[in-house]
Amino acid sequence: MSKILKQVATIFIIIVISSGNSQALTRYEFLTGIFTSRGIDWSGSPEEPYNDAAGFLLRTGYVSDTVGKLDADVTRREALRWCIESLGLTFEAGLFTDYPTGFSDESTLSAFERGCLVVATHMNPPIISVSDFKGKRFSGNTKLTVQSARNILQKLSTASRNFTLDVIRNPVKGLQVYIHREGVPTGIPTWRFFAEGIKTRAAAEYFKSSLGEEGIEVSIASVNGLYGIKSQKLEDYHYVRRLEAIANARGLNFRALPSMSNPNTNILPRFWVMLVIDPSYFRISPIASYNGPTELRTLSSIYGDNKVQAAINAGFFGILKGGKGFPIGALRVDGRNFTLPNDMRGCMAWNDDDEVMFSVASPTEEANYWPEMNNVIQAGPIMIDDGAIAGYEENFSNGLISARHPRSAVGLNAQGSWVFMAVDGRNGMHSSGATISELTEIMMGQGMMYALNLDGGGSTEIMIDGKIYNIPSDGFERRISYALGAVPR
Repeated sequence: MSKILKQVATIFIIIVISSGNSQALTRYEFLTGIFTSRGIDWSGSPEEPYNDAAGFLLRTGYVSDTVGKLDADVTRREALRWCIESLGLTFEAGLFTDYPTGFSDESTLSAFERGCLVVATHMNPPIISVSDFKGKRFSGNTKLTVQSARNILQKLSTASRNFTLDVIRNPVKGLQVYIHREGVPTGIPTWRFFAEGIKTRAAAEYFKSSLGEEGIEVSIASVNGLYGIKSQKLEDYHYVRRLEAIANARGLNFRALPSMSNPNTNILPRFWVMLVIDPSYFRISPIASYNGPTELRTLSSIYGDNKVQAAINAGFFGILKGGKGFPIGALRVDGRNFTLPNDMRGCMAWNDDDEVMFSVASPTEEANYWPEMNNVIQAGPIMIDDGAIAGYEENFSNGLISARHPRSAVGLNAQGSWVFMAVDGRNGMHSSGATISELTEIMMGQGMMYALNLDGGGSTEIMIDGKIYNIPSDGFERRISYALGAVPR
């Protein structure tokens, strides 16, 4: 920590100790407290942009809010948002905007603040407990006192070293969603932003030119049939806030993704979502767009083309010119063969009688392979076989097996329920990804009897009840060949 930041931290500690417990804190003082409580490793970063702790948090994006006057008193709602943001839990809070908070006055809070309350009260250890508030009223506009700030920041400090978040949702009967997050970011992020939904190349060129006049370099990309722009790495999050406002004003989809390495590898952030599907209410089927698996479409588009309640990206695929593609390996849908098995890699085959088989297929299999099975997909490797670690590598590269990536998987648990699993990655603020070994360990811990690794990386995506439950690592939905869907019986 620089000499200036050490002085600021010392000043904050003196303020908290010497002030009366009922005295309110300023935004500057509380942001400084977040910095000291989080213990972020900023070594190697230029000192000039971070001449104080509050400026550090705001300029790096650890607090993504647009903060007003720093000498104004901080409120409970602001303290809540900033603590959750500083832990890298913004996405998780966004998942729970419609989840009950336990507070009687939750209707007075914004949707994001309600999500922050759910995260703050459900994480272990919790930053906030409902029982600590009179009448279970959060009273978001109440000024934060020194004593309240001390309590919150002590809990924030503990969470910065070790915390987990586990929430279970039941969107519809027969579907159960498990959401898990562990670990926190410890490095200094830079940011890339994506703005998509521009209809013409000329409009994209105009947008690029106008941003260039403000000193912001961007490039044009074709995204899902429209145009978009993406930035170079930005060290000051002020530009991201500004660009988000511009994109929103133009009606564009906006996403900012961090680029960072976490120096503390013992507490790397990791996020996964697991969907457990009751076969009494849903059957599983490969699904594609109306035009079949040769047309590459986003998962949300494929979801919309089929009568499904949930979906996850499925097997590997190749890309041809003109937006076309093809499944790699076996794909059979309702008895119709699209492609044959190859490469001695893992398959999952099943039929309408709920018979399921996980097997490594041979490239010499003929068109009538596994005739008793209506559906077959191929990806690999098979990770769990009859409740034991399979240990198959199936001729995949070491980079696919041993490096941390976003991952997708399908499995069967001990109760005979289908399981979709998505692990986010390539996002140092949110989730570092998983190796095949780590993914296997996660799924073994969740009681899987069988599990097959699916296509991952930028393809990893899961939709449940019409909502995307993870962050695609590209910053936008990737076009894929086909998916797995949960079809109501």
